[in-house]
Amino acid sequence: MDTQSPICRVTEHIIIGLFLALISLPLIGKLLSTESSFALTENRRPAPLPTIVLNAPGWGWSIVSFPRRFERYWNDSFAFRWYLIRWHSIAKLKMGVSPSSQALVGRDGYLFYAGERSLDYFRSVNPFSDGDLARWHDDLEARRTALEKRGVRYVVVVAPNKETIYPEFMPHSIRPVHKQTRLDQLLAYLHAHSDIDIVDLRQALRRAKQTEQVYYRTDTHWNNLGAYVAYGEILAQLNRYFIGDARALPGTTAVRTTAGGDLARILALEDRFTDESVDWIPAEPRRARQAEAYSIGSADVVVMECSGCAGPRAVMFHDSFNTLLAPFLAEYFRRIAFVDGAKLDFTLIDRERPDIVIQEFVERKLMCQSLTDC
Repeated sequence: MDTQSPICRVTEHIIIGLFLALISLPLIGKLLSTESSFALTENRRPAPLPTIVLNAPGWGWSIVSFPRRFERYWNDSFAFRWYLIRWHSIAKLKMGVSPSSQALVGRDGYLFYAGERSLDYFRSVNPFSDGDLARWHDDLEARRTALEKRGVRYVVVVAPNKETIYPEFMPHSIRPVHKQTRLDQLLAYLHAHSDIDIVDLRQALRRAKQTEQVYYRTDTHWNNLGAYVAYGEILAQLNRYFIGDARALPGTTAVRTTAGGDLARILALEDRFTDESVDWIPAEPRRARQAEAYSIGSADVVVMECSGCAGPRAVMFHDSFNTLLAPFLAEYFRRIAFVDGAKLDFTLIDRERPDIVIQEFVERKLMCQSLTDC
């Protein structure tokens, strides 16, 4: 005999209905396209919707791996994801905890990138061993030798981590264990065993920060002023070998308040962590123009040409720090091909026939076993 009161039965039905409605919301939101599924920027592409193509090469593996691939897709694309991440970030900030393992909340509104073992690098808890240094030396030396055989000069540019330039805004609890960083070790080792050209930008950026903001507070990258300082240092190195336009580009800067950068977007809090964007306004019309864009293998190549520039031909392999640096460099070279990535593509190099290859990578990449392994 059912002795449950009508009120209890109604209450149970309401709770069940609410539970079903709640767990169905992401699917309903996905079907109705209530928001962009990957609204926040996470410095990576969202996982694509997986497919199974029967009788195609590897089709059996595509069936076996489908559940895992679909889970990655769903985690990146379910509806209301942005709001859940935002509420999670706000709640953790209230408790004084950094909301994400990728973004560290520093002092005075500064955010720092914490991925790719950046904190281990900053703390110097895992210095290079002799074997590590030898591997980095051999990797860079092999690249230089292969280019030298083609009559091409090789120059390496290391973009400093933001915490290297602004350590005073890191949390008090995070401090270096040793004074010497991996970059310090590598430079000393190369000085003793090689004559590879490496442009060390740290001192120039530290000098510049005394009077100017050279990195964004809420982004892992330098701003236009930081890129301009880096450009000047690279130019000073290049003018040792080539006859080019050594003058600093004339221009002014304008500062405006913007939403937070890539680290604030990781937290879905770009409105709470605002930043100052430094715009570079050239005093003269830009001379460089995009000549073409093409692909070789998996590499996308953007080529800039400058008919009025006296600098050499170049190919530059780079990471995201080159986004703001490239427009400055394009005003120096007669022709420069920009390629995103660390691997030297000799098919591309042979096609472009450059006088110089520039290899730019961010300092935290030194946590890899070698540049080839990054």
